[in-house]
Amino acid sequence: MMRIFIADDEDIIRDGIRNCIEKEQGKFLFAGEAPDGEMALPMMMEIKPDVLITDIRMPFMDGLELARVVRRTMPWMRIVFLSGHDEFEYAQKAVSLHADAYLLKPVDSAQLLATLANVAARIEEEQQQYRQAVRQSRSEQEDDALREHFFNLLLSGGMAAADAVEQGAPWGLSPAARQYLVCILRLPDNRDAFMQARALSARTFDGQQEVICFFRGSRRLVLLLQGEREDAVRERAYEVCQNLRHEIRQFLGWDTLAAIGLPVTRLSALPDSYRTAKETMLRAAACAEGGVFGSTDFASGKTGFDFSAGGALADQLRHAAPEDVPRIVDEYFGNAAEEDMKSVLYRYYLLMDLLVSAARLAAEVQPNSIAAPDDPQAVLAQAATLEGAKVCAAQTLRRLTQLCYRHQNVRYSEEIGRAKTFIRAHYADSGLSLHMVAAEVGFSPNHFSTVFSQETGQTFVEYLTAVRLEAAKELLRTSDARMSDIAFDVGYQEPHYFSYLFKKHVGVSPREYRSRGEVT
Repeated sequence: MMRIFIADDEDIIRDGIRNCIEKEQGKFLFAGEAPDGEMALPMMMEIKPDVLITDIRMPFMDGLELARVVRRTMPWMRIVFLSGHDEFEYAQKAVSLHADAYLLKPVDSAQLLATLANVAARIEEEQQQYRQAVRQSRSEQEDDALREHFFNLLLSGGMAAADAVEQGAPWGLSPAARQYLVCILRLPDNRDAFMQARALSARTFDGQQEVICFFRGSRRLVLLLQGEREDAVRERAYEVCQNLRHEIRQFLGWDTLAAIGLPVTRLSALPDSYRTAKETMLRAAACAEGGVFGSTDFASGKTGFDFSAGGALADQLRHAAPEDVPRIVDEYFGNAAEEDMKSVLYRYYLLMDLLVSAARLAAEVQPNSIAAPDDPQAVLAQAATLEGAKVCAAQTLRRLTQLCYRHQNVRYSEEIGRAKTFIRAHYADSGLSLHMVAAEVGFSPNHFSTVFSQETGQTFVEYLTAVRLEAAKELLRTSDARMSDIAFDVGYQEPHYFSYLFKKHVGVSPREYRSRGEVT
């Protein structure tokens, strides 16, 4: 069902459109409303409607500016403009923003419903095109095989730069680019997910020359970005990953994890960008099921000890809890080729590497807590079967994660305590942000966000909102200050948005809350 959001500063217009939509139950769903663009934007970020109906002239943020932000951050959304002025300039700007309709006020219900029906038909047509792309992709697999082989060989370092330039040109590889960057998205481990993601990514990136999309195995969707400036390529990588994650969630119904590698300046260095993306994926998978993570997110945050000692395995154990051990062990041994795992010597080397890495990592937390293996014959005996190797690995990693987890909790409790104190002291600052608090405690923003959620059970925004609303309730009970002044005093510059948040979290409006108590 198509979900519709309304942004208009006239109550009577919003009421009329809402009533019209609600009468068409089964066809359209009213998702929310706001009196201006500034208030509408955060609400839509949370609700993610299919269609925005917006007036052009509104206070704070007008409809044209709102549409520009929506086009950049939520590109799937359909936009219908309302205007009380039949001016060519407005219509021209609406066209430039790819508006689906431009309606003059007053809008009668028949005209509105006809417009929404047309928009719904376009969405359905897009979905049919997507389903057709899925069917067509099955017949194109053979043609894609050569392209996949080329890019996989390029990432593995098995191709000379001259050959890469010559062979890659037909598939969009640009030797003239000054920056290259590799991103990885993790997919569910099944054939249907692979085929669906292939079709969806082909549709999403059709015509985008700076993004090359291909697969490495059945669980990794790889994006290769090309550009001129490092900062622009990094920013584009985050934007592309976020948009593709939303498309996957909207059309396929599952979340995915995205990892962004470091940019490089030469085609021959692409394996390095891919390697850093893989390392980021290992680290991110230990602490999240979905999201977008960059390689620098794990480079500058405090950890309390050096996780680099154990390489990729230590990276994965960085945020692991004891209950994560079975999954980590299965993935560790499962990443090896099936044929290799039949060799007892190969299993021995895998197990020995894991045990040595665990001992080195444990020593950084607490010296002599886990001893490195000193009897190769005993390790070889454990590796006689795959099951025996897994049992031995799980026992060691369980001890390690318990040790790391206790150490992490003690350290982070101090840091999170400082963060909470800083928030309570500065909540009245409307510019207070996650980046500011993270800098105060010495964490990178993404690392701080992860640790804060793990330690408190709340996101940073949820905690800050709770602190501000508690302060607002105190002011409502103990003063006769105006609502706009109270909003400003607790960190909100926009009274409408403050009222919206207050009612959402408290259950009543600020005025209703004040009327129930006594002002002293």
